Amino acid sequence: MSDLATLPTAPARALERDFRLLWIGSGISQLCGMATVVAFPLLAARTLGATVGEVGLITAAGYLPWLVLTLPAGVYGARLRPRTLLLLADLGRAVIVTMVPVLAATGHLALWHLYLSNVLVSCATVFYEIVYLSMPPRILPKDRLVHGNVRLQMARAVSLAFGPAVAGFTVQALGPERAPLLNVGGFAASAACNLLMRAQIEAPGAAPGTASRATGLWAELAEAFRFVARRPVILASIGGSALGNCCFAAYEALVVLFLADDVGVAPGTLGLMIGSVGVGGLVGAFGAGRVARRLGTARAVWIPAAVCAPAGLLLPLTRPGTGLFLFLCGALLFHAGYAVFTVGQATLVQLLTPADLLQRTVACVRFVSRGMLFVGGLLGGALGSLFGPRLGLAVVMLLWIGAPLVTASSRLRFWRDIPPTE
Repeated sequence: MSDLATLPTAPARALERDFRLLWIGSGISQLCGMATVVAFPLLAARTLGATVGEVGLITAAGYLPWLVLTLPAGVYGARLRPRTLLLLADLGRAVIVTMVPVLAATGHLALWHLYLSNVLVSCATVFYEIVYLSMPPRILPKDRLVHGNVRLQMARAVSLAFGPAVAGFTVQALGPERAPLLNVGGFAASAACNLLMRAQIEAPGAAPGTASRATGLWAELAEAFRFVARRPVILASIGGSALGNCCFAAYEALVVLFLADDVGVAPGTLGLMIGSVGVGGLVGAFGAGRVARRLGTARAVWIPAAVCAPAGLLLPLTRPGTGLFLFLCGALLFHAGYAVFTVGQATLVQLLTPADLLQRTVACVRFVSRGMLFVGGLLGGALGSLFGPRLGLAVVMLLWIGAPLVTASSRLRFWRDIPPTE
């Protein structure tokens, strides 16, 4: 039963407005969030004298809460109103990140502060994203759900395409010590958008008729796992997402060294080339709605990614000079298809999951898919050590082709459209 049934007095126009505020606030937050991604490693290396391994642990620290908190967040996050949880997460992240510039200005900043900041911010982000990803079906009518997920994917693609450049200029202008304040501004903007929302959406666990009969954390998680285990389409979707995330993390571990050492790309050009990944994602996000209308919502989950995925094999063929266009073309095509894949995956889970189980199901999906980022990072490092960045990248891109095929291994491949759960 849809959560919209619990909001009979909320006008559809007000709910659309709330979704726009959610989208805009989160988009600004993601764009500004690149400031710490760029600033923290520079701050650690240049100001605190960290080694390469110690700098790498900053990123790893940000992934740890996804393994520890994702499942509990899916249960306990459903017991608070979504807007309350989103607001608390934004304000908490703003306060945590603000402490880094303050400690740097007073001369008390240490490396462990950066680790702790990334861990705590990621803890809040776990709760934020689980609620954020479960909001579209609770705000939008089902015929607008694909459109809503397209917008969310566009925000992500914009941050990947332009965030590194914005962060780089901010670090250059303010220095790595003060650049995280841009991230604080993004969290504040997201919180302001949340405060401007009007609809009072109740917590799923508290809504009449939707409360789970299971009691206790593990019982409620077991209910979600049983639901997922009995639906091969969702299981195959999780498998495809897990493989895709694993390969993405391996790609991240290899691509910078590949472009800098094997291809000999200058740092400025390197940033633009990596940004082409986000541009490809933006193109795919823009076209995802049209693709879903043409092919059907079920076919759009896997066919565009399966068609575009082989273009990723152009990346390890990149050479200096005009050979750089191989990387640009491959990245644009591959990630355009993968953006459509991401939109389709989110829509699939949202349409096939009852409202009272949605947040817990999203938590299960994120636990597996985000957990594979650790595996992917290790895989990328191992492949780079064994075969070198170029051949290692070729193996990763070859494996990545399998992600949409895993998703299509269920009866999804026979559907034109995803049947919504009543």
